[in-house]
Amino acid sequence: MSNELNIDQNDKDIELEKLYTDSVELIHYARNVIVKHVNIVQIMTYYSLGRWIVETQQMGQKRAKYGSKVIKILSEKLQEEFGKGFSEDTLKNARKFYLTYKERISETVFSLFAIEKSETVFSLFEKEPPFIVSWSHYLQLMRIENEDERSFYEIESAKSGWAVRTLQIFLRSMMK
Repeated sequence: MSNELNIDQNDKDIELEKLYTDSVELIHYARNVIVKHVNIVQIMTYYSLGRWIVETQQMGQKRAKYGSKVIKILSEKLQEEFGKGFSEDTLKNARKFYLTYKERISETVFSLFAIEKSETVFSLFEKEPPFIVSWSHYLQLMRIENEDERSFYEIESAKSGWAVRTLQIFLRSMMK
């Protein structure tokens, strides 16, 4: 009878360990999915804001004579509505981001995300994500003028899992 209790306890321990292992794997997976979705939503939001600033307010030009005034007013209004996160610098970076990466997003994808606000756009991003690193990475990458170089560091950052600090170190060494 004592041996039977030991076997039952061992089975329960094994089951509990499997439950724990499966739970840990699920939580890591879920967190990874959340981070990816939050990242792509943030990047697509900044891309869309940048596009609207350039295409609507600046008639497609890199700068409009009144562009900084538009950004200042838009920033003030967005900060009134949402608080921090939409400073003039952020909106200028959004504009620069759009100008730097505008070829990556088709009219259809832009419309699905920014105009229709359709969640079906995420199924497209699962297959072929237009942006593969974080917003913070892109803030660093936009400093590189050469498109091929910028693309190399973007791909290398994603493939190697570089933190932003690692990318900054590589970029500083490149500029010397």
